[in-house]
Amino acid sequence: MKICLKFLCLFLCHAVFYNCSNDNKPGTENPVVETNAPACQTANELSNAYTTFFKPTSAWFGDPMPFYENGIFHIFYLYDARNTLPTFHPWYKVTTTDFATFNDNSEMIATGTVTDQDGALGTGSVFKLNGIYYAFYTGHNGILDPKEKIMLATSTDLKTWTKDPSFLLQASFGYDRNEFRDPIVIEDKITGTYKMLIATRSEVGLVSDGNVPWRAVIAQYSSTNLKDWTLEKPFYEDTTTFITECPDVFSMGDYQYLIYSNIDDRMVHYKYRLLTANTWITPVNNTLDGIAFYAGKTVTDSINRYIAGWCPTKNKNSDAAIFDWAGSLVTHRLVTHPNGTLGIAIPNGVDNKFIVNEALNAKIGFGTTKQGDAYTLKGNGAEKAFSVFDRETGAFKIKTHIKAISSTQFGFEFGACDTRNEVFAIVFDLAKNQLRLDKVIKNASSLNVTQLPLNVPANKEFDVTIISENSVCVIYINDEIAFTNRIYKMNQNPWAIFADNGEVTFSDLKIFK
Repeated sequence: MKICLKFLCLFLCHAVFYNCSNDNKPGTENPVVETNAPACQTANELSNAYTTFFKPTSAWFGDPMPFYENGIFHIFYLYDARNTLPTFHPWYKVTTTDFATFNDNSEMIATGTVTDQDGALGTGSVFKLNGIYYAFYTGHNGILDPKEKIMLATSTDLKTWTKDPSFLLQASFGYDRNEFRDPIVIEDKITGTYKMLIATRSEVGLVSDGNVPWRAVIAQYSSTNLKDWTLEKPFYEDTTTFITECPDVFSMGDYQYLIYSNIDDRMVHYKYRLLTANTWITPVNNTLDGIAFYAGKTVTDSINRYIAGWCPTKNKNSDAAIFDWAGSLVTHRLVTHPNGTLGIAIPNGVDNKFIVNEALNAKIGFGTTKQGDAYTLKGNGAEKAFSVFDRETGAFKIKTHIKAISSTQFGFEFGACDTRNEVFAIVFDLAKNQLRLDKVIKNASSLNVTQLPLNVPANKEFDVTIISENSVCVIYINDEIAFTNRIYKMNQNPWAIFADNGEVTFSDLKIFK
């Protein structure tokens, strides 16, 4: 995926601006805040280490390109230094065995010079054939025409890479030569050939449509040797978005899946079809997380399949600001259902990383009855029930089982502080079948930041796991939903559970480090 001023404009379209309350005033900005600190804290994000949601030490994590071999996940990524250099986004690599701990392998493929086609590197993929690793990547240079071409580097050890200057694949006639990126190579075992799929735009579609001459297309090329490529008919087209970025295609069970990132709504989508069919099925809920998870690409160890993407930072580390490009690595485990639809679950390695149970200390509350590790909240409509817990630092896990007895709106608050004048709330809205991130200001209307569809079981019960590290928060529900968000006020400030109305029980509520 290329990066240019266009992305800043796109993020501006999705920005939400808020008025600040007194709860947002900076505290001491210490790296670690004392438990009984009186004010809300504004921690210095630059001093925070990310060991669960990986980021490089002095930069940020862009588009992941995962590759698996011999028990190790090699996650290549675009290194976002956020400097003013005219060349940017070299390929770096991080390795992991469990998506919970990481080893940074530093730079793999360097950028070219300011006049080279790969003055900036873009997304691609790694494929192995006959002992050689092929890294197909996007060469992007805004001063050239075409701006984008597909380029190649090879390796024999996944560590040392050599660029192949003889390989340059540019858009064929009828395709957009300046929007031609994110190659992925898959093997077609039926024909014994290899397919390269490329995100682009085209006036050559699967079906002639005079009303939409240009549309988002995943172009398809074929090869027998990974060097010589022949254009075939488009693999997929979409008239609803400008371009379908970072495509990924794989098979699980009886189905083939297509995953892509929609540049317009900033979300990762999927479609599926029977291996014997040509028509794609669009599920009712076709997103794989919210707007704070992008450029998702998958990888399998032959047991589980995972999807890795990035959670963006926000400008100036402010909840009121717009999203930046790049941030921290977030990885989910994909779950398949008999009807072909996908669910999202926490990777076992991440879940098992947090095993030390720490005591919960409810500081203040209203309308709450506690029995052991169970908290029953009864909101009366006029005033919500809540329990506020001590501030947490670093990385931690919250687990609970929620039973909605009569409540239709409940959830978790972050950045609660002592006053709860202004919080960021993860809201389970059973009346609207929504999972939302709202900014809630006392005695004022709530402001919705983002939302996802929420499947409400007949028993209205939810198994919930929340993983938080610094300002990244991921909530997993019933092995169905992952909801990733960047919440700066969450870091080093108290949190709470709440019920706006009716009765709800948070049973077995625990926190782990």
